[in-house]
Amino acid sequence: MKQNEQPKDKDRVQFFSVRRGWVGTALLIFCALISVYGGMAINYHLSKGWTGYETLRAIVVDTTGCIPTALAIPVLILFLFVEVPMILYGLIKEQIERRQKIREAIGEAIGEARGEARGRELANREWAEWETRRRTAEAAGDDFTEPTPAEKRNEATQQD
Repeated sequence: MKQNEQPKDKDRVQFFSVRRGWVGTALLIFCALISVYGGMAINYHLSKGWTGYETLRAIVVDTTGCIPTALAIPVLILFLFVEVPMILYGLIKEQIERRQKIREAIGEAIGEARGEARGRELANREWAEWETRRRTAEAAGDDFTEPTPAEKRNEATQQD
């Protein structure tokens, strides 16, 4: 990493890579596990009888022996029940958004095609009506001076 570069994930504590918001929870779980195991070790060794230093040493050795497991369990719990669902949520959300964009694109294409078809239909109807009026006027022997639909559109466009 370059000198001026910041780590990409600023929201993580490097120790066990737990999200900053979950550090307190991880420490609480860790302390609870150590307390429970320490209590079990104290209860076990005191039930054998107090022999002073030997009993104290056995309790400390047993309790410190569980520290790696007690550290791993909170990380595992948080990973399985917080991180994995968050990762899955992100993946599912991206997939849903991708599908939604595809549906929107298809909908726009269909709408555009329908609009073009409707526009052609209206233009053809307009021309057919104009042609009917023109033939009726010719059959009656009248002068037909009505502009074509295209000329009407050009005039309307020029006036705007």
